[in-house]
Amino acid sequence: MLLLRASILALACLSACSDSSANPSTGGGATGGSGPGGSSSGGSPGSGANGTGGTTLAIMGGGSPAEGGGGFGGGLPGGPSSDRLTLHPAGTVDGTPLGYVEYLPPGYGDGHDYPVLFFHHGIGESGDGSEAQLANVLNTGLTALIKNDQWPDDRPFIVLASQHPAPPYTSCHTSQEIADFIAFGMGHYAIDPKRVYLTGLSCGAIGSLNSLGDHVDETVAAAVLISGDGHGAFNEAGCNLGRVPIWAFHGEADTTVSPSGSIDPITALQACTDPAAVDARLTTYPNVGHDAWDMTYDLSSGNDIYGWMLGYQHP
Repeated sequence: MLLLRASILALACLSACSDSSANPSTGGGATGGSGPGGSSSGGSPGSGANGTGGTTLAIMGGGSPAEGGGGFGGGLPGGPSSDRLTLHPAGTVDGTPLGYVEYLPPGYGDGHDYPVLFFHHGIGESGDGSEAQLANVLNTGLTALIKNDQWPDDRPFIVLASQHPAPPYTSCHTSQEIADFIAFGMGHYAIDPKRVYLTGLSCGAIGSLNSLGDHVDETVAAAVLISGDGHGAFNEAGCNLGRVPIWAFHGEADTTVSPSGSIDPITALQACTDPAAVDARLTTYPNVGHDAWDMTYDLSSGNDIYGWMLGYQHP
C-alpha cells in the first residue's frame, strides 16, 4: 500500500492543477432550495482494474476494456476507490483516439449494467493523452476524489473522463468530441442506457453544455455543470435544452468565467413553456471564485448532486 501511495503521489506531481484551484438541501435564498452558503433556483475497458492490463494507479500500462462488463465472476471487490481507477493512454484502446481515465464501481462485471458519469476536466488538464499528461486529469474535481480514496463504494457510477487533445490553456472539449466519446463508452462498457449522466467544470462544463445544445436529450439523462457558460448552448437549442435536467453551479465572485454564463441560460430555461424545462436548477455560492467544483463534487456544500442525477432516467 505504501508503494501504491508513492505511485499516486508521483502521478499527481507530474503537473499542476489547472483552472484555479435527489435534491438540494434547504437554505440560502431564491427558489427551489439550496445548499449551505449557496442560493438555488429551479426545480475490452475494465481490464486494468482486475489486473489484466490498463494503466491504473496500482497497475501501469496499456490495455483494452472488457466489453459488456468483464471482470471477476462476482464483480469487482470494494475497497479504496483508487484501486479501481485506470489510465488508458491515447492509442491503447480500440474505438477512441483519446486518452481517458476509467473508474469502475464495486460489483462491475457481475453481468449487470451500471449508470455512467462522463466527466470533463478544465482547460489546464488538457494534453496529448500520454501516460504522463493523462495523469493531469486526476488533479482536480471529481477524479481527484477517486484518486484520493474519497469516493464511497456505494456510489454506483462508472466514471469515464477523456482528456481533451490540446496543449493546456488553449481550448475546450468540442461538442463532437464529447458525443463521440459517449458513443465509445456506450459501446465498450456495461452501461445502463437509461442512466447516462454528464458533468464538467469550467472549460469542461462549457464543452458539455455545447454538446447538450447540439444533442439535447438523445442520450444524457441529467447533467451537472460547474463554472461553465451555457449561452451558446441555449442559443443553439433554445427551450429544447431544457429537455435535459440541468443543475448549474457557479461562484458569485468568479472572474474567470462570468456567473452570467450559468445564470442567464438557466433563468431563460426556467421561463420556457414550449417545452417547459424538466428541471433547470441554479446554485450560486457567495464569495466563491472560479473553483465552485470542490465543494460541489465532495458534497460539502450540502447539495446531493449524485442522488439528484440518479433520480432521472432517460425515457
